[in-house]
Amino acid sequence: MSGALSRLYGGRGLALTGGDGAFVTDAGGRRYIDFFNGHGAALFGHANPELTGALREAAAGLWSCGAGYESPVREELAAALGGRLGDGRVFLCNSGTEAIEAALKLAVSLRSGRSELIACRRGFHGRSCGALGLTFNPKYRAPFASLIPAVKHYAPEDIAAKISDDTAVVFIEPVQGEGGVYPISEEVGRAISDSCREHGALLAADEVQCGLGRCGSFFASPRHGLRPDIIALAKGLAGGLPAGAMIWRGELGDFPPHSHGSTYGGNELTARVSLAALKLIEEKKLCSHAEALGCFIRSEIERRAIPGIHGVRGDGLLIGAESELPSQDIVRSLQNNGLLALPAGPRVVRLLPSFAATEEIAAEGIDILERTMKELLAAKGVA
Repeated sequence: MSGALSRLYGGRGLALTGGDGAFVTDAGGRRYIDFFNGHGAALFGHANPELTGALREAAAGLWSCGAGYESPVREELAAALGGRLGDGRVFLCNSGTEAIEAALKLAVSLRSGRSELIACRRGFHGRSCGALGLTFNPKYRAPFASLIPAVKHYAPEDIAAKISDDTAVVFIEPVQGEGGVYPISEEVGRAISDSCREHGALLAADEVQCGLGRCGSFFASPRHGLRPDIIALAKGLAGGLPAGAMIWRGELGDFPPHSHGSTYGGNELTARVSLAALKLIEEKKLCSHAEALGCFIRSEIERRAIPGIHGVRGDGLLIGAESELPSQDIVRSLQNNGLLALPAGPRVVRLLPSFAATEEIAAEGIDILERTMKELLAAKGVA
């Protein structure tokens, strides 16, 4: 990683050069269990044969034709995604942040005259200007306060009572990832959904990380009592290639003409891989696999009563293990021991296994977590 990128993202001190299924290898040939997966973007693992086959086939054809021209593959992808939300309409883009920006612009245009935007405490929706307004953490927001929209942030359980006839849209993650892996309870989700309907506010679900089957169903929202009008997807949509989508209920209306767009969104290359990914989710029953494997991982961490781990939570293959130790220290030590993970706040280690993981691989990863915690506590003189 160059010095500039290292300063921006924070260096891991590790150069990854290859991947196969649930594993990656570094420049020295060492193999790691990958529960990081490019921040969850490699949802199907690495070098998935169906996806690499789709990419090879797509690479021999048209890569991009531009949004002004009709594209059969783009229309097929839009129909496949929109059909998941009844008569849903779709905007195709390149990332989760872009999907959130599109959702924010659409919501404001559909609810013109309403001035209130609501999002969750602990929520993370991206770092571009509109998405940054929705993101809660002050460390991301403060340097750019003059550029971002005014948004009211509340604890999830308080949101339903805060929605009013002036509320344009409520943004919520069914499972908060960056904020500490906090699933929204079904009761809270239903209350938010009901209040949005009562006041005519739109409900936008950020499923950039938790959607596409990761949490045990294609959309995570219904598992958490949410009935969204708008859903943002991205990570994993094209198996790790840059791809995102914003889906909304067709009866709501549409963008004003020429008010939004994307040069690369829905290009033929990523659209073909995305279609292959959607086919895999259905044919391989990957939603069920994610639910079962996630239950196994959480129950196994609890059963072992791993020292220094005080709780585990999540949904499907989005898992957070809470610790008394700084999460950054744990993540670094896990990497040294052969497991890649990432933090979710100062005291939570986030595990994002891919669909390629198995119970055997997961058990090996939990072995590393247990050994790592014992080593860290021993180094601090804690028995």
